[in-house]
Amino acid sequence: MKRKMAVALAVFAVGVAPFSLLAQMAPPGPLEDDLYKWMAGKWEGATESSMGKFTDEMEVDWDLEHQFVNMHYKNKIAETDPAKLEAMAKAMGMTKEQIQTPYKGVGYLTINPETKEYIGYWFGSMRDISVGKGTREGNKITMTWEGPMGSEMRTFEKAGEDKLVMTFEGKDPQGNVIKGTTTMMRKAKKAKADKKS
Repeated sequence: MKRKMAVALAVFAVGVAPFSLLAQMAPPGPLEDDLYKWMAGKWEGATESSMGKFTDEMEVDWDLEHQFVNMHYKNKIAETDPAKLEAMAKAMGMTKEQIQTPYKGVGYLTINPETKEYIGYWFGSMRDISVGKGTREGNKITMTWEGPMGSEMRTFEKAGEDKLVMTFEGKDPQGNVIKGTTTMMRKAKKAKADKKS
């Protein structure tokens, strides 16, 4: 009888263990960050960089139960020096036609709940994947991004109630310095609920 009781208790303990582990692994509460909250919405603007001028569109929203902010971004070349365009295409192993295809990217940003470090993951239409880490000071987030397309320092700054300024400076895989500024104006604030992904 004692043996049957011991076996029953062992089976019960094994059955309950996964539930107690799940309770310990529960996600943190919703991400609270006033700058991320402010960024939610639709944006459009332009970039001026060492590679030329670009037009930009971006949509920012909360995702994954309010644990991340996602960014859907696209830009296209508006004006560039033909020699720079050719050099950029050559450096990336692409044709001039390929390099002129609008770029699209999706990023997920959050704050590490333990270290409070700002972190992000970026996936681009050139099959590029980058990881970013950084900090916030006032209305500006500064992050360093590393990936196969090179490394860069990028800032996101609230420059007015409906104005977002992003700066970037880095090196492409060949070591060429690329820098610029993107100025975006809000088209619409985000009013919809989180996506259940």
